[in-house]
Amino acid sequence: MAEYYGVRHLSPACAFYVREFLDRTQPDIVLIEGPSDLSGMINPLCDEKVKLPSAILAYTETAPVYTIMYPMAEFSPEYQAMKWAVEKGVPVEFCDLPSECLLYREDDENVHETSKGESVYEKLEKVSGFDNDTFWEYNFEYNQNYEDFMRSLEEYGKSIREFSESDERNELREAYMRKRITESEKQYGKTAVITGAFHTFGIKDKPFSKEDEKLLKKIKKTKGKATLMPYSYFRLSSRSGYGAGNKAPAYYETIWKNRLNNTIENCSAEYLAGIAEYQREHGFSASSAEVIEGLRLAETLSAMNGSKMPALSDLRDSAVTCLGHGSFSEISLACADVEIGTKIGELPQGTVCTSVQDDFMRQLKELKLERFRTAVTQEIELDLRENLRVKSEKSAFLDLNRSFFINRLKVAGVNFGTQMYRSQDNATWAEKWELRWSPETEIEIVEASLNGDTVEQSARTVLNMKLSGAETLSKTAETLSLAFKCGMSDCVRSASTAVQTMASECSSVTEIGKTIGELSSIVRFGNIRRIDPAPVIPLIQQLFLKFCLQLNTASVCDRNASSEIVKAIAVVSDSVNANDFLESEKFVSVLSELADS
Repeated sequence: MAEYYGVRHLSPACAFYVREFLDRTQPDIVLIEGPSDLSGMINPLCDEKVKLPSAILAYTETAPVYTIMYPMAEFSPEYQAMKWAVEKGVPVEFCDLPSECLLYREDDENVHETSKGESVYEKLEKVSGFDNDTFWEYNFEYNQNYEDFMRSLEEYGKSIREFSESDERNELREAYMRKRITESEKQYGKTAVITGAFHTFGIKDKPFSKEDEKLLKKIKKTKGKATLMPYSYFRLSSRSGYGAGNKAPAYYETIWKNRLNNTIENCSAEYLAGIAEYQREHGFSASSAEVIEGLRLAETLSAMNGSKMPALSDLRDSAVTCLGHGSFSEISLACADVEIGTKIGELPQGTVCTSVQDDFMRQLKELKLERFRTAVTQEIELDLRENLRVKSEKSAFLDLNRSFFINRLKVAGVNFGTQMYRSQDNATWAEKWELRWSPETEIEIVEASLNGDTVEQSARTVLNMKLSGAETLSKTAETLSLAFKCGMSDCVRSASTAVQTMASECSSVTEIGKTIGELSSIVRFGNIRRIDPAPVIPLIQQLFLKFCLQLNTASVCDRNASSEIVKAIAVVSDSVNANDFLESEKFVSVLSELADS
């Protein structure tokens, strides 16, 4: 026997009532929509040390990397169902297609399928006159009676199914779900099934059939791996482009907390008070009277639309009117803070993850960069010189090692830091970075694991690939410069050899000029990165001599080529001025000869 509960993802009401549903049902096993081969992730995700939002990420083992994401917040009904099962000691498993099937892509298949025609939600908006979220909040989110909620939810699910078009992929998924339900009933007995409302009425009371067996033979797979990862409220919000997102996760957390405290009527006041608090903290006026008037206006708007409590759209309108004085731009940042927030999840050490993730977290701690693991961009200034005021070598070169780490991440394709320009450009010992963590950063770290088990190994693999794929002298020199910035002496040696080999064969003045500039910047830093740049100096001298010998001949060219040569001359001129080992008299002589010709 199976009992079904259709949900709206990231709905506090669904999350609240799913626990009552399970209490009343008392199942022998709980099945939840999600990749069936990743059921082993459920217990780690429910660990008390895990801070939500967090997500299960599955990804392909080989490039191009495809991913599927299952983010969870405290108010996710699927998460609350998992927690209930873990707390009660009831088996809990996922029941959707395995991740290796969901990750599979045909060569010509788009990752995101485009919908055909008008969606059921667009139709609903036309009929009701409300956007989909407002309609949900008016009719479901604030419902405080379990029986009423369940009846309404069932009708909602049926209607969504009736007026939606299914496709082959959904039919395949639902056939697999029916298979898992049948297996669970035989093995355990009473089964509770928690899926999206759309799927619920595609599987409810429909036994696994021979047609389903035939359909499942069409399953195609690809090799994949999975990990847990921290997530953020911004990424969870629909504004980031996440399809099944929630437009206001921070506000919905407010609804969830009030649900738990049986104070659902406080949500509106807390929202408006939050806007006012943000405004005051940032130097704007926001009086208590404006908050009270905003609350009255929101309640009036909701009453006009037949609801007992204001929807978020009502609260936003009243906030703009009373606290923004008619201008949304005046409270836009406050709205973003109260509605979306900056919350980021956290996973304890030892949680299932890739080796590169482990290495990333370990180095964040060792380099004292943990405070930068936030969705808010923060600046950090680094002094690459040895700190003589401390005792240990580790502390003496802390900023240098930070620079190595951030540069290695950048080379490995992980966008954790962006280097900023400094006003003191001649201060070769100083760096300024903007650091910001996002769930995309975590995905990039997972992708980096394809190239090595640590950040350093991944960066080394990428540098070697750049080196082998470099078709020009200047590109090879850029790789050499990156190796210096990453503090990877073995890659520096390999790149230096490659530059020397290509330099002997290069006849392009513009390429030679670019390379001189790139190599000159390496020498300018001296041994600040604890790698001796002296072997690069003879290489620059060799290229400088070649540039001087070929400049006159190369200057007999068309207008397009001449502009590139002028740029090369400017770069070489800067290098001559910066380095005493280059003959400035010879360079001036060559330029004079060129001017006279």
